[in-house]
Amino acid sequence: MATIKTMLRILFTPAAAVMAAVLCALFLYMAERAIAHMPFVLMSTLGLSALLFLFCRRLYFSIYTALGVSVLLTAASVVKYRNKGFDLHIYDVVFTGTDASAFSFLLSEFTVLIVPVALALLCSLLCLGFMFSKDKKTGLAVKWRLGLAAAVLSLIPATYPLQAEEPRYFHYLSGFNASSFFVSLLDLKDAALGEDAASRFANRPPEEPFPAADACSSDISKPDIFIVLSESQIELGSIDRHGISQRFPSSQRSGDGKRRGLRVETFGGGTWISNFSLMTGLSSLEFGWQAPYLTTILENRVHRSLATELAGCGYRTAALMPMQHSFVNEGPFLESIGFEDILDYDQIGASQYAHEDRFYFEAARAFIEEHRANDGRPLFLQVQTMFAHSPYSDNMATPLSGEGINSGDPELDEYVQRVVQSQADFGWFLAQSKAEKATHPSIVLEFGDHQSFATKQILSDADPGFAMNDLRSRAYETYFTVHGFGVDLDMKPFDTAELDIGFLGVSLLDAAGLDKSPMFADLSALRERCGGQLYFCPDREAVDTHIGRRIASGDLVLQ
Repeated sequence: MATIKTMLRILFTPAAAVMAAVLCALFLYMAERAIAHMPFVLMSTLGLSALLFLFCRRLYFSIYTALGVSVLLTAASVVKYRNKGFDLHIYDVVFTGTDASAFSFLLSEFTVLIVPVALALLCSLLCLGFMFSKDKKTGLAVKWRLGLAAAVLSLIPATYPLQAEEPRYFHYLSGFNASSFFVSLLDLKDAALGEDAASRFANRPPEEPFPAADACSSDISKPDIFIVLSESQIELGSIDRHGISQRFPSSQRSGDGKRRGLRVETFGGGTWISNFSLMTGLSSLEFGWQAPYLTTILENRVHRSLATELAGCGYRTAALMPMQHSFVNEGPFLESIGFEDILDYDQIGASQYAHEDRFYFEAARAFIEEHRANDGRPLFLQVQTMFAHSPYSDNMATPLSGEGINSGDPELDEYVQRVVQSQADFGWFLAQSKAEKATHPSIVLEFGDHQSFATKQILSDADPGFAMNDLRSRAYETYFTVHGFGVDLDMKPFDTAELDIGFLGVSLLDAAGLDKSPMFADLSALRERCGGQLYFCPDREAVDTHIGRRIASGDLVLQ
């Protein structure tokens, strides 16, 4: 007891508080790595302390609590950025923090990262609670405490680290882990005031609606269409280190033998962001800070999608997910954009979040066979895989035959082995479709949804232009492959210098020769006009006009 009293006497001194503040500032700077941002970080921390002091009148408790909160938020952001390529955001609390399936996934797959943060939080709460009970209230009048809080808070805007019109989205992509959470609080203001994509298009002149879609032709071929989302995968032939590209020179090629690059809009995580763009033909970047949360924000607001196009041509539409239906609200979102069946974690009988991909392909084949036995419609099925997802600390992959990779980075070696195994499983799925081409013609489109952090260092060493805060850098390049079985495919729609993922779905319709609604026909024309670039199209007005016409037609509802 005497030791605790001595510690409290030391902690409740100006010298100890100053020393704690200095140590905290050093930690925050190490996480931020931008000296110009530090005034904002420190003023935000001081502002929190002033607010706490205003209400509780306990000076040292307020100081240590504000320092502890800043440190814990920063540590959580470092963990998130390391695995997802996106800093901690207030909407992680608003959306992910209330998503039980997302919580379950994080605890299951990232236990080694989550548990230390949770223990640190618990210890901090216990220590701060004890400190609260021992720190005496000051006699400073409320008007002085209020004045102090008002003065500190009024200075924070002067230290804001971004230019007034600079998009905050790119700040969250840059690993500014000490400042991003505080910066993201402004997104709450924008949401409350309606300062988002909706307000931007509301201020434009109204566009002409798209004409109503004609009935789909009954005399065209309607092959089954399978889209495979190859989780966290890039083309192994693009990794020009440790002999990886030499060992796998022909990996991930289309049926015509060509390599094809794909531009995506997320790094290290956020599969649902890529899938959103694929299915809707919209760039997630149009929505700025809302991009990671669009499956929640835009549920029941996108009324024309790849799924509705194919359903209009008589297809049954289904998606197989390795996660629960409610995970990041993707199941309800996919249903709202026209998917008839969602086969989630529970329905496919999953027992863990990262089965070998053969498990997902076998579940898909079981569904395909059941469908063909009981339903006469052509089938559109997306299969999402999971085996190549992080973390890579567990040796889950089957060792490569012969000499291994031995890059010196165990996580990179594990990642490469998982991709190789996943591609072998995908090859099995392709073989099933090939064997049935005479009786069940099909198209299989496969794509990598984003890069993995396992390859970040090796690719950035090879390419000085590799940058996660530049969405046109190599960090946002994956691949796609297309295979036709019993079908004549027109590959020209895929052969642009760059193809953004928002154009991938309409390019598939073009390649298959399927009918398109006027909206998707306009999207196809936009691809040609923009050279395969969507958000970064040189003719930005053409993109805005297309989106405006979607809104005018009721195909996209922004509020």
